[in-house]
Amino acid sequence: MPSPARHAIHPVVIALTATASRHAAAHGLSATLAALQLPETCAVDDLVSLENAADHHAFSIIRRRWIADSSGTRLEITLDHPAAASRR
Repeated sequence: MPSPARHAIHPVVIALTATASRHAAAHGLSATLAALQLPETCAVDDLVSLENAADHHAFSIIRRRWIADSSGTRLEITLDHPAAASRR
């Protein structure tokens, strides 16, 4: 069980669905996505776009999950690709 004294919040962690992971690997985006520092205020259905002059890759936030364990508490944000229209 997590210790209440160790509930410091750690940075947001990015998780990818299988399709997002395949897309990221195929386009050399895995390291960029892993290094993203999204704010805790991002919400389900927000879009995350990776852009440069030649490419545009849009991912949808499909899930937010708080994880509490012995190392503290962190927010996991799951991205999916292709980006879907709002589910609301």
